[in-house]
Amino acid sequence: MSDFRFEGSKAYFDFSSVGDRTNTTYMGEFCVKCVMSPMDHLKADRLYRELIGSINPHLASQDAKNYAFALSQLKQRVLESADFFKNRELDGSHLDSNVLIGIINKAIEAEEEYKEQQDEKTKKIQEMLAKRIKNKDIEPEPEAEEAIGDEEDIPEIDLGDGDE
Repeated sequence: MSDFRFEGSKAYFDFSSVGDRTNTTYMGEFCVKCVMSPMDHLKADRLYRELIGSINPHLASQDAKNYAFALSQLKQRVLESADFFKNRELDGSHLDSNVLIGIINKAIEAEEEYKEQQDEKTKKIQEMLAKRIKNKDIEPEPEAEEAIGDEEDIPEIDLGDGDE
């Protein structure tokens, strides 16, 4: 049973965790994108670089890089969030680290499950179409036949025999 409820390319999930620093219990529902656009990726990358520092980013600690990654990804992925996640500066930036990492992990898990579902649907459709074509239940479109053409129309290409 999935932890997610999918609506198109959006996933809803319930989240609960206890902060490792504050011992605060966090509970609420999130809605995240399962498909990010190229612009979403660019925006996330720009924010990531801003958060780790544009001067000497290689000096940022691994923890700082992990937090920057989580915050920048969540900024682009989260469509709806529980009230505890919201913050004037940057949503999620005030949370305990384990809570922040837990939320980004759920968002990435939703994306992976969505992709698996889409791959399975595509595979089933391809199998069904192959079966229908094999059984001649589907006739080729005239445009497709014209695009394919006759084998006689395909020019032979001499690749040589490699002796030259």
